Amino acid sequence: MLISSHAIYATLDAPFIASGWQEAVSPFETTNVNSVTGDGEGKYVAVGSSGKIATSVNSALTWGLVASPFSGSNLYSVAYGDGIFIAGGSNGKIATSSDGETWTLRASSFGASPILGIVRSDPASLWVAVGAAGKLATSIDGIEWTQRASSFGVTFINNVHSSPNLLVAAGFDGKIATSTNGTTWTQRSSSFVFSTIFDVSSNSTGTEYVAVGDSGKIATSPNGTNWTQIFPTSSFGSSSIKSVGNNTDGYLAAGSAGKIATSSPQATSWKQRASGLGLTNINDVYYSDTIGIAVANSGRIIYSL
Repeated sequence: MLISSHAIYATLDAPFIASGWQEAVSPFETTNVNSVTGDGEGKYVAVGSSGKIATSVNSALTWGLVASPFSGSNLYSVAYGDGIFIAGGSNGKIATSSDGETWTLRASSFGASPILGIVRSDPASLWVAVGAAGKLATSIDGIEWTQRASSFGVTFINNVHSSPNLLVAAGFDGKIATSTNGTTWTQRSSSFVFSTIFDVSSNSTGTEYVAVGDSGKIATSPNGTNWTQIFPTSSFGSSSIKSVGNNTDGYLAAGSAGKIATSSPQATSWKQRASGLGLTNINDVYYSDTIGIAVANSGRIIYSL
């Protein structure tokens, strides 16, 4: 029935707003699920603690574990681009896969520092990975990585986002930085003061950026450089917002205490949705024009079609 509804949306070209959520069949058991991505063609990959990796090809209804080369290391990020998936985690480990099923470890240049965020920047024609101790690295192919000066000092970088014309990285102490090429980074005033920023997203044209973080804070920017807080109108109260994604109809954000919300394309008005997760913390979201996926602690995955 859900698949039929999905087909109706596609046929009528109606707005997709992730308002109704259901729980998927997850193989993670009680292991935290930390990150999720998709290839845009119906395959989804989720990663979590203890090196677990799972895939889904049926609209995120059911998931199956695949062989992981991470030997129990926690995985914090997975991304897709240029025909490959890349996953990273603790002890500086990083791996690539062409199909999400078979993974190969690579030398990351992070040493023992955990990798917390990964993105493919098509405008810059490279991959960017970020993590603890202000470390940031770039790669042309996802195989060979080179450390860059991040401008974060030793401050943790939680995530990195690419719009059509700009890369934005954010982390602890309210720090946020931009780059047009992935190799030279400039710190910006974020309006988060010293609050942690967990994630950044943007619209498809790179004319509206959204940053989310601790204490329910959300900030917007027309260019990634000048930021304005919209708190307390985020609807998250004082709950941390861990992840934000975008589709053509607006934004999806989620975080602590199982809270999940959608907004208009301007990201100024947010509406809480029933996640069904109770107080289970949500760690990451994937949002496209046809599906929303959120992954959480205790092995839980929810989806909206």
